[in-house]
Amino acid sequence: MAITCPKCGAGFDVTLFQFGHRVRCHCGAWVDLRRGHVLAGPGNRKEMGEMSEKAIGVVTHYFGKIQVAGIRVTDGTLRPGDTIHIVGHTSDFTQTVDSIEVDGQHVDEAGPGTLIGIKVVEHAREHDAVYRVGGE
Repeated sequence: MAITCPKCGAGFDVTLFQFGHRVRCHCGAWVDLRRGHVLAGPGNRKEMGEMSEKAIGVVTHYFGKIQVAGIRVTDGTLRPGDTIHIVGHTSDFTQTVDSIEVDGQHVDEAGPGTLIGIKVVEHAREHDAVYRVGGE
């Protein structure tokens, strides 16, 4: 029995998901049981309609007392109001960006190479990947 990737239709053995973990497919999509992916079978390669994610940066530091993540933007742009998904070895959460700061100043947009600070809802860890959900 296999679980199907929502993006490309590749099958993964169901035992990979026995502890509720997600698996990263070779196409870049995350595959897990919680989001209702269908079992692989003949003709089961349909798109799942889940919002797409685009890699946007990486967490460089986490300031625990003020719950702020330092993020280096590597691709694309990030604006207040965007939804981000932070994923790491033990981190996995989605949130809306309320504000972005660069060197203590609020900015309306951050592009590649910019080191930004955003308030996060959960503990983020160094090297966690940051994805923008939906959009372009």
